[in-house]
Amino acid sequence: MKVLFELYAELLPVMAFIPLGYFVKKKFDVSDSYVSTPLIKVLLPLLVFFNVLDAEAQKLYILPVLTFLLALGMVPAANFAHERFAKESNPLLLRSSFSFFNIAFFGIPTITALFGEDKVSTLICIYLGSALYGDTIGYFQVAKTKLSFREAFKEVAKIPFLYVFIAAIICKAAGVEKPDSFESPLKVVSFIVSAAGMLIVGFNLSEVKLENFKWKYYFRLLSFRTVAAILILGLLGGGEYLIFNQLEKEDYLILSLVPLFPVAANVTVFASFLGSEQKQSSLLVFLSMLLSLVLVSLAALLF
Repeated sequence: MKVLFELYAELLPVMAFIPLGYFVKKKFDVSDSYVSTPLIKVLLPLLVFFNVLDAEAQKLYILPVLTFLLALGMVPAANFAHERFAKESNPLLLRSSFSFFNIAFFGIPTITALFGEDKVSTLICIYLGSALYGDTIGYFQVAKTKLSFREAFKEVAKIPFLYVFIAAIICKAAGVEKPDSFESPLKVVSFIVSAAGMLIVGFNLSEVKLENFKWKYYFRLLSFRTVAAILILGLLGGGEYLIFNQLEKEDYLILSLVPLFPVAANVTVFASFLGSEQKQSSLLVFLSMLLSLVLVSLAALLF
């Protein structure tokens, strides 16, 4: 039970920004762009840069590849769901939501509680593959819900993530290390990013009408996403173990938790920034978060 208290102590204060965003939007009708623009243009790229520097070099060539391949593998799963039972959801938004996992916000407190703070560097490696996919291809998929292919591509080219990621890899290869004095400020930045993402979820939920809400539809959709991710990551992790076997036992355990994590808040941040599918994206993020709280709690008890 102590593990659960540690977990909730990390997650719930950030999740409290969802109802705060809901009431602020209802009361003052604040524009999402005040929050989404600095997130996309400054804060997210800043975190990614220093996360790359923090990542364990020997695992940087394996774990991000696995999570990037997981994200790619979730695209046909999203297409299958759309064809079979989710036709009312935008297929491009489904692909982005299925592929982009909230590894940073949900992952760090979970891994810290279960494995200790020294294993967060492993999670950062896992996070980078998901971030590389979500902040480029995932962003493109959300942009395509509103724009043409060429316009969406131009939008992706405008965001600094990819350039910052490449710069960080070059710095990592050159042996650049994060100064110890940056540790505390970056923890503050990380909290601000998570809180701001939840704030935007709350903003967009304020526009959602709950009358005749299709709870069964969303539960089925998110349950299918979780099961598909477990199966795909099981194949990828099993393949790595049989062919390369370069990871430690705890690395595989940490990887196994990724399918339980919710849709990344970045999806609704992107939607707000682009002015497209804000309500649907916020619902997917929020409801997947509630489901993940249950699943991660059960996993914490098992571990």
